Amino acid sequence: MTLSQTLASNEATQGPFRWSQLDTAQAFADFSDPFHPPISQRQYAQEHAIPRSTLGDWLRRPDPPGVAKDVVRFFRSPAGLTFLRRLILALLLIFHHQYGVGIRPLCEFLRLVELDHFVGSSYGSLQFLASQVQAQLSALGKEEGQRLAELMAAKCIALVPDEHFHAGCPCLVAMEPVSGFILVEAYAQNRDSCTWSTLLTQATQDLPVTVVALTSDRAKALIATASFFDAQYTPEIFHGMRDLSSPLIAAMQRRITPLEKELETATWIVEYWQHQQQRASAQPPSSEQSVDFDRLIKQATLRLATATTQLESQQKEQQRAHDAVLGLADDYHVFDANTGAPVKAEPMQTRLDARLKTLEEVANQNDLGKASEEALHKGKGWLTALVATVAWFWEMTERRVQEMSLPEEAEKAVYEKLMAGLYWEQAQRQGRTAEQRQHRRQLAQRLLQEAWGAGSPLRALTQEQQQQVQRLAKELVGLFCRSSSCVEGRNGRLSLLQHGHTRLDPKQLKAQTVVHNYIAQRADGSTAAERFFGVKQRDAFAWLLERLPELPRPAARRPNPALKAPSARD
Repeated sequence: MTLSQTLASNEATQGPFRWSQLDTAQAFADFSDPFHPPISQRQYAQEHAIPRSTLGDWLRRPDPPGVAKDVVRFFRSPAGLTFLRRLILALLLIFHHQYGVGIRPLCEFLRLVELDHFVGSSYGSLQFLASQVQAQLSALGKEEGQRLAELMAAKCIALVPDEHFHAGCPCLVAMEPVSGFILVEAYAQNRDSCTWSTLLTQATQDLPVTVVALTSDRAKALIATASFFDAQYTPEIFHGMRDLSSPLIAAMQRRITPLEKELETATWIVEYWQHQQQRASAQPPSSEQSVDFDRLIKQATLRLATATTQLESQQKEQQRAHDAVLGLADDYHVFDANTGAPVKAEPMQTRLDARLKTLEEVANQNDLGKASEEALHKGKGWLTALVATVAWFWEMTERRVQEMSLPEEAEKAVYEKLMAGLYWEQAQRQGRTAEQRQHRRQLAQRLLQEAWGAGSPLRALTQEQQQQVQRLAKELVGLFCRSSSCVEGRNGRLSLLQHGHTRLDPKQLKAQTVVHNYIAQRADGSTAAERFFGVKQRDAFAWLLERLPELPRPAARRPNPALKAPSARD
């Protein structure tokens, strides 16, 4: 008896051989060529080392019912196969991984456009492909991140950390605000300073960057994290404005609401007596004692005028407080919004104190209560931190610019023209209105033209010095971060992606991070990675396309029992 042969447990078995889809497509295209068809199937099989029976099976495949012959010919050709691979990868990458569309809608899409005749469109088939793309996305982020880090020039950066909560453990997110590059996006058991410090250290240890500023709300853990990195903690402006204005605006609204009701009542009374007077005048005179409508209307009109005056007074006070709070955001810029001139710490202190004084006057004149007093007291400490941030920014800026040993006129042009223009070019997107955005855009263009125009001291520098000055100015402008809106927007995106789930799988979250950094593009066509590293990245879609496994073959059509014709017995 022949003994059975066994393989060692650690020896891999050879997988079954399958001809590639490209071989099949090329054979079909060659035999469909009306001008130079092969002489015979036998000769073609011998020349390409394809079994004769296999080749015959490829060529005998029936056309899908209901599909035009030209469509069938295209998708069975090499060009059609290449297009189909790009289409399937784009569906999975953009709709599934970037925008969170489920697998089943993609299956339905392929069925409706009749591509299920050329590629497997079952849930299992597409789910397998989606998992392969997800794994390749993680590999792309690791490989491309290492490659770009080696080419990246050393620089100082600011980070905006924040946490996102969804069903359990918080998701910690940290982003570089200028480029929008996500350095940290991971689930953690805690959100204390130790956890934040560990994650940020791991994210930056292989990068030629120095974290010099952290911008966030005034969470104690994040303040401690800034101390760990010996970085400047800069409070972001949104939460401070909210904490300062909410008690004042809410207290004033509680006074406005009854005045609005009083105005509505007084208006109704005036209209009522006017209507009654019109009815009485339309009826014949009566011997009964008539109602003195003029007196009643006069009293109601006086009541209406009083209610209107009181309401308008309170609304003006509320608008005054609202304008003062918005003025804090308008003033908190290191360059003047009208002239572009640098705004140092002392002028900033004067501007912000004037806004706070207006809020104090509104609170005192309207006796808004203890909550408003506490908010104003807390706001003083917040404004002190804002002014300290401005002082730190200009101290670092002057030190870094002076290290370049530029001529005095050139150094002045860097502060007043180049950095100011780059700052407003960056800040134009955050304008509150279209007019404000347009004004900032025009201001930035004017300042940059003056910085590099004819006769500018910067034009006298060497080409290398000009490049260094431009790079340093962009870096310094990016260190002044006013808000955490970039991370707040990312947290909102995560909320949409996690809708209907307990939470995203860590592998899915990693893929989402890579899509944000290396796939998603701004209007100028740049990715977050290109803006952060300052180096052009490789084509991520082409990289993934090269590593996409072969598309699943469509399954044979099975008869549907529900559509079975009834028998004569029925």
